[in-house]
Amino acid sequence: MRISEGDPWSVMVTSFALLAGVGILALATTVVLWIMMEAMAPDVLPTFGTVLAIAIGVVTVEVVLGTGLATLATFLYNLSSLYSGGVEVSLTDDVEPTPAASEALMSLARARARMRRRLRGRTLRPRSWSR
Repeated sequence: MRISEGDPWSVMVTSFALLAGVGILALATTVVLWIMMEAMAPDVLPTFGTVLAIAIGVVTVEVVLGTGLATLATFLYNLSSLYSGGVEVSLTDDVEPTPAASEALMSLARARARMRRRLRGRTLRPRSWSR
């Protein structure tokens, strides 16, 4: 399967939703950190309103710039895929391991069984106890 084009509208909506979620998490983290810092050192930090206004400003810039950059990257990918043909993606339904992988798994199982037999009966004791 070859991915030769991305839908800019879908990318914009998806990136906006993801970045808005990250922004909400950042705001919640800011509130929790401000409460914790205020409990540890009262009257040292700026007021809650100032901290929240700065956090909202940073989150807004993050969401707007991130959404714009993701959409711009989609347009650039669409232009470059006109010349390169896009990205080749292989999807498979095989759930069985390859012969080499199954042979490696069997040799690991045999090595594990040998180590268990070899270590059976031995306990880990410091050298000073064995004298």
